[in-house]
Amino acid sequence: MISSVLVTGGQGYLGSVLSRHLIERGVQVTIVDSGTVVGPRIDSALATYIEGDVVDPDEWRGALKGVDAVVHLAAMVGDPACEVDPEQAWEINYHGTIRVAESCRRMGVGSLVFASTCSNYGATGEVECDEFSPLNPQSVYAQSKVMAEHYLLSLVRGDLATSILRFATVHGISPRMRFDLAVNVMTANAVAFGEVVVNGGLQWRPFIHIDDVSAVIMRSLHTARVGPPVPRIYNCGSESENYRMIDIGRMIVDTIPDARLTVRAEALDRRNYKVRFDRAASELGFVARHRVLDSVKGISAAMSAGQYADFLDMPYSNLLSARVAAGK
Repeated sequence: MISSVLVTGGQGYLGSVLSRHLIERGVQVTIVDSGTVVGPRIDSALATYIEGDVVDPDEWRGALKGVDAVVHLAAMVGDPACEVDPEQAWEINYHGTIRVAESCRRMGVGSLVFASTCSNYGATGEVECDEFSPLNPQSVYAQSKVMAEHYLLSLVRGDLATSILRFATVHGISPRMRFDLAVNVMTANAVAFGEVVVNGGLQWRPFIHIDDVSAVIMRSLHTARVGPPVPRIYNCGSESENYRMIDIGRMIVDTIPDARLTVRAEALDRRNYKVRFDRAASELGFVARHRVLDSVKGISAAMSAGQYADFLDMPYSNLLSARVAAGK
């Protein structure tokens, strides 16, 4: 039974949703976040906040005492953001992960859930990737996640049960909203400007709703404590939610009145991957409950009601936040 969890990046896009879901289930949550761009705090006696950076464990390691599990979400996320300062991306995404894992082992934490990405598969075309498929990262972001995975997979001794969750591209509304994610920003542009722009269009990409991300993490927290403490990798998403990007564009313009689709066929994206998700279904019992269309409708409704009029501003973009942090 999980009663206490520490979440790194707990005020970020994913962490803000996960932390709320954990608290709703009576779990004591310690939220560690650098405070760069964060969502609102949770008003609950079950929430404890620590402002700290994963690369400096002295700021938060003591909070691991007595914690059942750690969910490691803190990262520099996204290809464009990591390209702003690749050295810092490696420091946070790779070295930060090492420090989190070593701190967990030192403090006797039972399980660690690591947020990775299906971007690790890179460019595979029509081949459907499973957890044993070769990795072909196309960016600093994916490369740093692959190397962090390699480190975690090397931890074959001790009592730290590690789950590596390779998430599909996330979409949906969060208290710390992002509009630099494909579905979110394409929908926002359709509402605000009446246009959806798709670069290339034929490339495949898998998607997962943010509430389903939270659900599979919580399932992983339970499963990680069953059986021997060996690292496990799971693709997280739904095979029915593999789409060509042009089909995402068509879905949005079909849903939002008067929006038009512009395809820039010459603006190619090297990332192109379809993914299988049956392992998470069979071993974790995870079945995605939401679809891309749910987020398109939800974001459209929120913007039509007056929310997110400033969606192009820095707080909604990891890229713009990275530029500010790097002084660029």
